[in-house]
Amino acid sequence: MGLNKDGWINAILLVAGKGKRLKPFTNSMPKPLTEVNGVPILKNALQHLADFGVKNVYLVTGYLHEQLMEFCRLNSFGLNLHEIYNPDYADTNNMYSLWLAKEILSQGTLLIEGDVFFERNVLQALRTRPPTKNYWLADEFAYFGEGCMLKTDDANTVTQLQIVRNRLENQGKNCYKSAGILAITSGTGVQIGRWLEEDIRRGRVDVYYDLILADHLAEAQFEIINIHGKKWFEIDDLEDLKKAEALFAQHR
Repeated sequence: MGLNKDGWINAILLVAGKGKRLKPFTNSMPKPLTEVNGVPILKNALQHLADFGVKNVYLVTGYLHEQLMEFCRLNSFGLNLHEIYNPDYADTNNMYSLWLAKEILSQGTLLIEGDVFFERNVLQALRTRPPTKNYWLADEFAYFGEGCMLKTDDANTVTQLQIVRNRLENQGKNCYKSAGILAITSGTGVQIGRWLEEDIRRGRVDVYYDLILADHLAEAQFEIINIHGKKWFEIDDLEDLKKAEALFAQHR
């Protein structure tokens, strides 16, 4: 199972993409090996997962996967690392990669996107939460203005999800930006696997997994954990990389 008395012991890392917007770094290197102030994104994630007590990490790979797994072999931090290869990475999006990991989803797991650089205490925000609920780590949306926007009700449960490309004039209250880190129970993991499979059968393979979850938020019941004030950054392009290096250079 993906849980023990202390919390989550499994994690899925989605690291299959080509990272086209991070060229030239990704011409000959997987995106998760992009360095922030000398520290690869993937190394940062693995170290913090090990510190948090995770035992098993399942990497859904694709682009330059052999290079990625060789890096993992040299930077395991005592974790049990497993590869799930997505042979269709060039023609699919992360929802397809997540579907390939449906067996792990069904055990209960942390889910982390492979382009998120974060400090140790981001995961520690889960430490006091009972592992019987689903959690979505997120920041206050107004500080970012674009990305995956989550809206909650007054009970802090996600009720709406929207991908925002251009800054909104007024997004309203209770709006958060996804940090690309989720904690998923085994029961919800089984459901997510089923929802992904239903969409794949309909030929919907090139979308974000967020959009699949958006159709089932009432069933999934994700509670937001607000990590505002903790350092993290989603790195999609060269400008993001500059911002991430500036953010993490402030507290070296």
